[in-house]
Amino acid sequence: MALSTEEPPRNDPPPPQTPGGLARDFDELRARAGAPRRSNWILRVLALALVIFVIVPVLWVLIYGIVDPGRTMLMAQRAAEGEDIRHRAVPLSRISPHLVRAVIAAEDANFCTHRGFDVEAIEKAAKYNDRAQRRGSKKRRGASTISQQTAKNLFLWPERSWMRKGLEVYFTFLIETIWPKRRIMEAYLNAVEWGDGVFGAEAAARARFGKAARDLTANEAARLASVLPSPNKWNPVSPGPYVSKRVRAVQARANVVRSGGYAACVLGKERLAPRPGKQKTPEALPALPPLPEAPPELAPPEEGAPMESEAVEGVPPETEAPAETPPAEPPPLALEPPADAPPPDPPSPSPESGAPPG
Repeated sequence: MALSTEEPPRNDPPPPQTPGGLARDFDELRARAGAPRRSNWILRVLALALVIFVIVPVLWVLIYGIVDPGRTMLMAQRAAEGEDIRHRAVPLSRISPHLVRAVIAAEDANFCTHRGFDVEAIEKAAKYNDRAQRRGSKKRRGASTISQQTAKNLFLWPERSWMRKGLEVYFTFLIETIWPKRRIMEAYLNAVEWGDGVFGAEAAARARFGKAARDLTANEAARLASVLPSPNKWNPVSPGPYVSKRVRAVQARANVVRSGGYAACVLGKERLAPRPGKQKTPEALPALPPLPEAPPELAPPEEGAPMESEAVEGVPPETEAPAETPPAEPPPLALEPPADAPPPDPPSPSPESGAPPG
């Protein structure tokens, strides 16, 4: 039997390391462990941002695209202020086409052609607001489309701020991308405020005219659409002079909306058939008649007056003074000639009794 000449393994301790070597090893281990941790932290932040700013809003918009949103933040605010909220959502098929045409005529004539933002209206509003600011006026003109108002009413809070405006732009893009125009109009008409705690077309039709929204006439629809810029101050049932004038303009514009196909994306093609022997209706939409400008004086008390920041249309600079401002003093009557303006002839004595000079 051969004897093994191999030596048994020796469990010698590792060679002692100098303090400098330990420090280098520690730095290497920390560097190796730190890089993945930093990258994981960045990935977590990106994933959280993806969930908050993309996945949740998209799912929110998808859900509201098929179900009624219920109470909005504005409704909750009005309820907290003590108003009795009246709201009943109905499908667009149960809302009068007259109201669809009227709100397009009054609020957003290019609803069917823009993708959420009316660039032309924004440019006009910017120019008007710049002129108003230069002349010291507080009046401002907005350019929010029906899509923007829908995004604000359904997903955001009512107070004005740059943050809310930025989110409004984002949600407007989402609903314009995900929803058809018909759903946007349906959601708008079911959530818009009509004053005194009334929200939605069905509740407004019943509260103002005692009928369902599907039974609204063209004039009643024009009345409801006319007060949308200031629903808590303007009265669609007993309108004052300015709102009455606005109702007539909205109704005239609604007729053009119907004949010109402005509501085709919601109601289908509505252009009138061309008369025999006449050319076909051109592709370009006919121009809408303008809406009346805001009155130079305050509206009657029973009607209410728009605040300066809520004016529907701009008021020229010369009409900004209060109505009670006295006009320039008219020339004096002949019964009382001014003492400091004698006629060119030799001055005659001023009459003491007020009778004209002989």
